[in-house]
Amino acid sequence: MADLMCEKAWRRSASFAASTMVLATVLLSGCQSDAVIIETPNGIINGLSLGEIDAFRGIPYARAPVGDFRWRSPEPVKPWQSTLDATAFGPACWQDNSDGNTVFLNTMLSRSGMPGYGQWLVNQFTGFAETEMSEDCLTLNVLVPRNKTPEDTPLPVMFWIHGGGHQYGSGGGMYESQSLAAKGVILVSINYRLGLYGFLAHRELAAEDPNGSTGNYGMLDQIAALQWVQTQISSFGGDPDNVTIFGESAGGHSVGQLMASPLATGLFHRAIAQSGTGFQQFQAIDSSMENISGFEAGDQLAEMMGVSGKEEIQALRGMSTDELAAAAVSPVLTSTFHPQIDGYALPQPTALAFAQGKQARVPLLVGSNADEGSVLYMFGMNPVDGGSSERPQSVDAWQQMLETDFGDQAADLSSHFAVDDDGDVIENAARLMGDSWFGRHAYYMAERHADVSPNTYLYFFERTPPATEQTIGAGHAQELFSVFKSRVPFWPTDARDDELDEEMQGYWAQFAKSGYPNSQALPDWPAFDSVSRQEMAFTNDRSFARPVERRARYEAMKGQQSARESKALAILQETKLEGFTDDPT
Repeated sequence: MADLMCEKAWRRSASFAASTMVLATVLLSGCQSDAVIIETPNGIINGLSLGEIDAFRGIPYARAPVGDFRWRSPEPVKPWQSTLDATAFGPACWQDNSDGNTVFLNTMLSRSGMPGYGQWLVNQFTGFAETEMSEDCLTLNVLVPRNKTPEDTPLPVMFWIHGGGHQYGSGGGMYESQSLAAKGVILVSINYRLGLYGFLAHRELAAEDPNGSTGNYGMLDQIAALQWVQTQISSFGGDPDNVTIFGESAGGHSVGQLMASPLATGLFHRAIAQSGTGFQQFQAIDSSMENISGFEAGDQLAEMMGVSGKEEIQALRGMSTDELAAAAVSPVLTSTFHPQIDGYALPQPTALAFAQGKQARVPLLVGSNADEGSVLYMFGMNPVDGGSSERPQSVDAWQQMLETDFGDQAADLSSHFAVDDDGDVIENAARLMGDSWFGRHAYYMAERHADVSPNTYLYFFERTPPATEQTIGAGHAQELFSVFKSRVPFWPTDARDDELDEEMQGYWAQFAKSGYPNSQALPDWPAFDSVSRQEMAFTNDRSFARPVERRARYEAMKGQQSARESKALAILQETKLEGFTDDPT
């Protein structure tokens, strides 16, 4: 995958999250819920009460993108006349789940130190967790503190964008966090088109679009959902003038890309990017930067499906998801199915927008985990984001990779990784992958955003499962356990996890309310600036502020990132993509 993580890892992760919720539902099967009715501009909705929280699930925010509406910008949903049943999550957007989740699930469970009986029980339930999928998937979910009425002071809105490499996942299940909503916020989570259906670029699609846009349908879905919040959330007691977008992995990338998109201006007021920034993506519709162009991928798709001529898209729109499945999982094609630089939705790479100070100047909270590559590296990812080398297996190959990708900074970077013999290479390649794909970009994002906003905060998540046998470390996505207070059954925990749940949810909710994460109940979190460069460390023992611990590593990688950005800038200047300008003013 050219995004964050290999396709199989996220396919299995998506089913893994679903299995978690199935098992939790069984364990909590005695719980009761009551219906709750609310009137919105689009019509009456019937949700359900979950104790102190009201839940409204599967609310359509855009017209179904099927038939002739496949690969078109989302259109507003038509109001409904009868009461809408909003008691069940809508189907996930189409994604490949053909391989199941066995490898990724077992790897996570075994390396967490979970006892064998727990691993067995969770695995037993995965067979009941097949995700319902549909192209008709543009729905969202809303959690509202109980007894909140529109007459009360409007509550801040937290708008969640799920991860999954832009290929997998959904907004339901584990993200329905009653404890986060109970902190005094309204929580919205969304589905958006994925993979082939969300990010295909094609010349015919650009020609039929009034703005010449193509390849960003999933991103336009996110914007449509934000527009829904602006017109509808007041009915739930939410404040449309206080919206925080937040997401993890591909959702974190989406946060950065929305900050860089002129189409999202004014639709949100704060941003939280977890293990994703968009800084690593240079996918464009009509030029090859680090990958084949979107148009080239569109041509290959048509050829693969046996269509040609002036009406390729009409033929492709007439095909079922089953007929398109082989193309939808082609590694060459899926590597391009990410937000595209199209001159409209995304005028230029996110990293360049931040370098020029053109991003939304809203308060930002951003961070990464200490061991992002502990599991993901096993699924085929290159150890260097944007690197040109093969995955090393020996000390010589390791050194050659560093010299090829980092040039004069190779020796400096090498000093941070203890590679003494061939047996050290894989472990350190996984560590480098975590820093390269995640840690450094969070640091760069904070660094650049602090130049335009004093309300910039950086975190570093180090919490590992408290089990003697654990080897996963603070792996990718593990901060979600505390942000949503939603864990895999039997996952090792202790009192520190309870404390961390309260701290992280407290910081996130307070940031959504005010643009500052601090309160009297929490350790002080200083803003990131060019002088002190502080991060909040969420460690196994406590949470505290400190100078950025891996700063030297990140600084040693800057030359490689700068070279990538310079190449992208030169290509954009040469192609003169409509909507792009390199004038920082």
